[in-house]
Amino acid sequence: MRLDLAGKAVLVTGAASGIGLACVRAFQAEGARVAALDLAPVDDVVAVQADVTDERSVAAAVGVVAERFGGLDVVVGCAGISGPVGTGAAETSAAEFAAVLAVNVTGQFLVVKHAAPWLTASQGSVVLLASDSAFTSAPGMVPYCASKGAVVAMTRALAVDLPGVRVNCVCPSVVDTPMSRGDLGDVLDDPAFPVQAPEDVASHVLYLASARSRTVNGQAVLADYGVSARSGFPA
Repeated sequence: MRLDLAGKAVLVTGAASGIGLACVRAFQAEGARVAALDLAPVDDVVAVQADVTDERSVAAAVGVVAERFGGLDVVVGCAGISGPVGTGAAETSAAEFAAVLAVNVTGQFLVVKHAAPWLTASQGSVVLLASDSAFTSAPGMVPYCASKGAVVAMTRALAVDLPGVRVNCVCPSVVDTPMSRGDLGDVLDDPAFPVQAPEDVASHVLYLASARSRTVNGQAVLADYGVSARSGFPA
């Protein structure tokens, strides 16, 4: 399938590792012009350092990239944290809860907000990273699940609020990334559940960013191997 992404101006947040870095490399392979926004530097790409929770930092970074590229066609929001995974709600502080929402929700909003003028001009697209945790949960994941549910709802709202700009999100199950390794450790070496690679997620992102998905808007693509489709009924 031709994605026709060559020459497109793409900004990826959370681009230094995991899904974000996989997206950077996938867009580069398609011939896109890619900028990486992260607190850490990224090699072989236009890189801007910014804290997605700081509006001035985000606005400045987006402006630098848009001026460098002469506009923006695609924004991919991959910046995210897991927060206190494994900690029950009663033991989770308000500060811990707020910190997760600040990165996973407000950070996504700020990037789209400040990229909106250029995306509107180019009739571009936004792809945000949510999670299957927007729809299912495990004990000790309240802040993360709340944040990813908010990203799904915000995706729909932004699709309505930004005429001419398509906004969708991808909701993967467990992905083998440094963040997941930090939470799950060596469980990912021999998991009892299906685990996907960052490149799997990047494939969905590229499709949603491309004109091939021009009729898809305001949608959450759940990529979980069909696990959530199965009933718990013992049959």
